[in-house]
Formats: sequence, structure tokens, C-alpha cells
Amino acid sequence: MFGPVIDIILPIFGILLIGYGTASLGWFDKSAVTGLTRYIFDFAVPMLLLRTLASTTLPDVIPWAYLASYYFGTLIVLVAGFALNYLFWHRSFSERVISAFSGCFSNTVLLGIPIIMLAFGEQAKLPLFIIIGTHGLVMIPVFTILLEMGKSGRAPITTMINRTLFGLITNPLIIGLLSGLACNMLDITLWKPLDEMAKLLGDSVTPGALFALGATLAGFRNNIRWQEVPVFVIMKTMLHPLAVWGLAVLVFDIKESLWIQVLVMIAAQPTGVNPFLFACRYNVGQSVSSGTVFLSTIISIFSLSILLAIFQ
Repeated sequence: MFGPVIDIILPIFGILLIGYGTASLGWFDKSAVTGLTRYIFDFAVPMLLLRTLASTTLPDVIPWAYLASYYFGTLIVLVAGFALNYLFWHRSFSERVISAFSGCFSNTVLLGIPIIMLAFGEQAKLPLFIIIGTHGLVMIPVFTILLEMGKSGRAPITTMINRTLFGLITNPLIIGLLSGLACNMLDITLWKPLDEMAKLLGDSVTPGALFALGATLAGFRNNIRWQEVPVFVIMKTMLHPLAVWGLAVLVFDIKESLWIQVLVMIAAQPTGVNPFLFACRYNVGQSVSSGTVFLSTIISIFSLSILLAIFQ
């Protein structure tokens, strides 16, 4: 039952452990980790987003109920995580944002695509890529806005708005998103050398981010907030898919069982690396974000396998 999921997850852990081991042995110091995460956030991921959105086929008819089931379910988990962090641990606003997103930001590409396509085949391609195609467009701007608000602190409201807008439009991920969307809508094809350059940069995101994650875990291994991390792991692997399923079935009354199963499988994916990358960029919440990615990925071996057994 666990075989297919393990085959996909083990290479991820392999790269993560290489990063952990080299940092633990002192072969990769903190400044190197900082440089690597900055390269990934400022250059590699924006080019990946640009290339992906530029070539994505947008649906002719937007399935609003399907999108609402996923993103309102995600919003429920986000608000719950934010509130729990405030009530029990009294963290700063930015720390609460990182923790809350760690509990609802799915690993849609690295794990979602291979696992869901393996389980459901070509018939899952449309519902899967509708979420993947909109995931960055919805989640990254919200994430950026909230963190920019947190960075502004107790500044006057006009100052906060100005700083937030400036942080939003200068964020490399937002630039990549908007550039890709503009290319798509204007039917602009990337010049072949530029497209190849974007592909090479995009291909470096996964190994680079996983290596940096492992190296960061080594640096924070004595400071991981283990009283918090399991809570957000449970929210990600259990509450998130449950909330999405409840909205799809009980509220929006989606009839296609395959589409519901794909939605639940996307929501049940472990935490993606984006919360960790944002944590590194804003220098806040690294211990919770890295710990949640690590532990939720381990737990997902069992939770995803059980879901696949139920659906099939």
C-alpha cells in the first residue's frame, strides 16, 4: 500500500538529508544557506513561475464551485492556524503568518503531480492542473501581503499600505507571476534561448530548495518548536483535506467524484517549500516552517497511502 508513495518521497528525503549532513559537518555554513535560499527565491522560482504560467492552458469555463471548495477550505485552515498560534503561543504577526501558511500550503507540484497522476491517470489532469495553475496566483500574493503587513509593524495605516504595496510589486515571485500571466494573455511566446534559460533556472528550484531546507534543519535542530510543529502538521495532513472535502460535498455539491478525490488529495499533500522560502526571505519562522515541511512529508507516507486505498 505504501510502495508508490515511498518511491516518490524517498528521493526528496535523500536531497534533504544531503543538505542536513553537509551543514551538520560544517561543509555548508549559514551564509551559504542564506545565499542559496536567496538565489532560489529571487531568481529560480520567479523564472519557474513565468515559464509555467506563460505556457499554461487556461480553461474556457472557470469551475467556480471547484475552486471555491479548495480555496475557502484553505482559508478556513489558514485562519484557524493564525488564531491557534495567537491564543497558545503569542507569536509575532509575521510568525503567525508563516505558521498558518505552513498548515495550509500544499506541495502541489513536487508530490501532488506524480502521486495524483499515478493514482488516477490522465482523467485527473484537468482538475489537478486547474488547482496547480491557480495555486501560485492565489496563495503567493496573499502570503506576500500579510508578511509585508507584519514587517511594517505598528506603523501608521498609510505607511503600512504604502510599504505593503511596494513590497508586493517588488517581490520577485509576484513579478514572475505577473510576467507569466501577461505572456499567456497576450499570447507571447518566449524567445527560445530565454525559454531554455528559464527552464534551467526552474529545474534548479526543487533540488536547491530541498538542500537548503535540510541545511536549515541542521542549524535549527536544537531550536525546533516541537510544541507547535505537530499542530500544523495535523492541520496540513488532516484538517485541510477534511475542510476541502466538506465544502466540496456539503456546501458546493460537486457531483464528479473524481474531482472531489483530486481536491482532497491535493489538500492532503504535505507542506510545500514555499513557506520555508518566505520564512528565509523575511527572516522569521524558519524553525516552524522547516520542521513542518519535514514532519508532514514523513506523515504523508501513511496519510496519502490510506487515502489512496480508500479512493481505490
